[in-house]
Amino acid sequence: MTFKNYLKLAFANFDKTWKLVLYRVVVWILVIGLIAPCYNVFKTILTDMWNNELFEAFAGAGLFYGVITTPVLASAWIYCYTFVTTLFTSYTGIAIYIVIVLFVIRPVLMNMGRYVIDEMMYGFMSSYAKLGFCSTFIRTLKKSIPYGFFRMLYCLPFNFAVLALSYAFLFAQTEALVYAMPFIFLVGATLIMTIKQVFILGWAPAMVVYGENVFKSFNLGIKAVSRSFKKAFLFAFSTYFATILFVLGFGPFSLVILVPLYEVVSSMFETMFFFACQGMRYYIDKDKVLSSKKLEEQDTMANAKFLL
Repeated sequence: MTFKNYLKLAFANFDKTWKLVLYRVVVWILVIGLIAPCYNVFKTILTDMWNNELFEAFAGAGLFYGVITTPVLASAWIYCYTFVTTLFTSYTGIAIYIVIVLFVIRPVLMNMGRYVIDEMMYGFMSSYAKLGFCSTFIRTLKKSIPYGFFRMLYCLPFNFAVLALSYAFLFAQTEALVYAMPFIFLVGATLIMTIKQVFILGWAPAMVVYGENVFKSFNLGIKAVSRSFKKAFLFAFSTYFATILFVLGFGPFSLVILVPLYEVVSSMFETMFFFACQGMRYYIDKDKVLSSKKLEEQDTMANAKFLL
């Protein structure tokens, strides 16, 4: 599939962009509603440790603004660590509840939205069917829930690796790293997240296309993506590099825009790329059906066993 066809499919399915963004907004409203009863606890802790100067510096910490971000981010890291330790020490039950809501329920729901987009893209590309988001969400719950849960578990070690990388460089006691840290972190975090993304790029599409369970589909997805590994790696690396670069450049609050944008782009790309890897025919519009290269035209001798 050529880049031109990717763009045509993306624009033809642009309505899915807004549906996924709206879904993510609804999820965040639900999450805020779930943690709202803990408002007084947050208020008590934040009142005791609030630092207005740090907040202002953190809000304006961006490389594109000419700000050296390392000292500010290190201070913010310490601030967050103090907040979390205070929360767990004084309000253990509430802390566990918040962790479950933010780091289990939220990502599972977000991943379910990704699965729905894959299902909708498959309907469009395979038969030019325009599926509704809500109806597809309800119809696919049996598969989207386990996918959302196990994708969340899969992503955890990679997310912790990025967190550990940021800690290691933020608190390194060398002057050179104060200036080099953002760029080292940019490359290191991009590589970690690229490796994470490459192995799950075909996971949801494999579940949708083959109808297999979450575990077998994971293997099928890897086999499909391996047929065009360089393109998969290039896509994942370039999108993560651009996202992290803009976050470092415009500051942490740019995540509000950049994360949903990345999720939309990557979600729509998954099914398009899977079709190309599998040599499947697909609709580009209601009057045009295109064919990707057949599997035997893509595979090397080392991958020939996948065709048997």
